Amino acid sequence: MTLLIASVHGEVPEQVHGADLLEIRIDCFTPEEAIKQLPVLLKASPIPTIVTCRSTGEGGTFEGDEEERVAMYRAALDCETPPRYLDVEYEVLSRHPLLLDSLASDSTGIILSWHDVTGRPKNLLQQAAQMQDVSGVDIVKMVWRARSLRDNLEAFSLLQSRQQPMIAMCMGEYGLLSRVLAPKFGGFAVFASVEGMEETAPGQPTTKELRSLYHFDAITKETKLFGVIGNNVQHSASPTFHNAAFEAAGENAVYVPLLVPEGWEHLKATVLSLRCDQELHFSGASVTIPHKENALRLVGGVDAQSTKAKAINTITIEGDQSIGNNTDIDALALLAPHAKRVLLLGGGGVARAAIVAMQSLNATVFVATRNKEQAKNLAAEFSCEVANEKLAAIDTLINCTPVGMEGGNDPQGNPADALAPSLQFTSSLLVIDTVYKPLITPLIQSAIDAGCSTVTGDQLFRLQATAQQKIWHTHLL
Repeated sequence: MTLLIASVHGEVPEQVHGADLLEIRIDCFTPEEAIKQLPVLLKASPIPTIVTCRSTGEGGTFEGDEEERVAMYRAALDCETPPRYLDVEYEVLSRHPLLLDSLASDSTGIILSWHDVTGRPKNLLQQAAQMQDVSGVDIVKMVWRARSLRDNLEAFSLLQSRQQPMIAMCMGEYGLLSRVLAPKFGGFAVFASVEGMEETAPGQPTTKELRSLYHFDAITKETKLFGVIGNNVQHSASPTFHNAAFEAAGENAVYVPLLVPEGWEHLKATVLSLRCDQELHFSGASVTIPHKENALRLVGGVDAQSTKAKAINTITIEGDQSIGNNTDIDALALLAPHAKRVLLLGGGGVARAAIVAMQSLNATVFVATRNKEQAKNLAAEFSCEVANEKLAAIDTLINCTPVGMEGGNDPQGNPADALAPSLQFTSSLLVIDTVYKPLITPLIQSAIDAGCSTVTGDQLFRLQATAQQKIWHTHLL
């Protein structure tokens, strides 16, 4: 069983949300403060503890000498309720080879740790071998800042080849996968933050998220991996929806954000790496901005609508075979069944799905984009019209851009202001926004103020996500 460690700076939280161990970081204290506070903190903890004094070189704030750090650790060992583990940095041993002897205790074990806050070191495998050869150590902990999702796979390889209990994780925005899937590969534990408290390392999920959202305790060696691929997926609603759906269906699967930077090479390298790792059981993904068009190049089979749109939002992997679908198309058609004259804002993968959806209803489609050449190309490809300033009788407006999205480049923006400034918002107009965070975007607020009918992005999200679940259940689950 992989343990969950709640990590905090110099205090004991009121709630640990199911954590098995509490790491108390004391590098936020002076040595005098730490020695004074440790008896109180260790006694107050409702669960066994780890005491850590992290140096600045490994991401902490301790700048003192090693004698001061040893004094703090000795004070912890002398407490009425000593910690279960002390964290000792591997780099210190080369300068203080007798350090572990000075911290020997019958009740407290040693976590030998190493952190690279800048990236993946060239000597990672050599470092892992050397650390596992150190005697007197209970657990080896290796953590580095991930440069991409592929670094997580190296963490899993370390866990699979370990010679003793090991923690292997990645920090930063690309590192979540290594924490969520640690139980799949036999990690001794993972570290997490506590809800409402400052994280102790970049990219930490909370203990509550790991337990409740990702169902950490239910992950096994055979758990299938799904996720949402995009360059702004940290706040996606997809993990909440799909993990709940998998749990309700009793499926052994987990769904996580898969952050992939813009560009074909990033997408190709990441997806192929995930697919090639057979122990990962990568089985499918949702695809969002900006990868919907390029994702089409990664799959072998595509349904007719997705072929026409030349963009997909769903990948399904069965062994060596891959299938692409676009569940946005049917969802958009359901949301605007009476559309006759439609103005689309944007020219990416969502816009392509919207064009196919609206044309399936025999609607006339007008396209407005920032890039005029893109609009002309779309109009030629799909036999639709380029929007101009003399648009009239538009009954449906669909925003297919990320403008107004929380965490995006223009969260306060209204795409209609830039792309359709002459369009009159009246009560006869249906306004659909594909952005769902926030629920009431600047575009939707303008539409409400003008008395328009509105469809918020969450309605589209639920329809297309439900369709994705049906596809995965039919093919895989």
